Amino acid sequence: MNKQHVIRNAIKLSVLGLVGISYMTVAVQTAYAGNCGGHCQAGHRCAELVKEKGAKGPEWRTEYNKCMTDPMNYK
Repeated sequence: MNKQHVIRNAIKLSVLGLVGISYMTVAVQTAYAGNCGGHCQAGHRCAELVKEKGAKGPEWRTEYNKCMTDPMNYK
């Protein structure tokens, strides 16, 4: 009887721990995504636009920086 009680408590504690870890994982991912402030999306967009333009090497970085100053109007 006492052994069953210990096993049940261990299972309950394990389930509670897994739920807690799951919650923390979701919270951390949300925090990382929220800290971007739109900069990440602009960076991805500019990287694609500069890649389409065909820039290579140091020219790529110059074009990327030019795009990051105004991503919506970059050509």
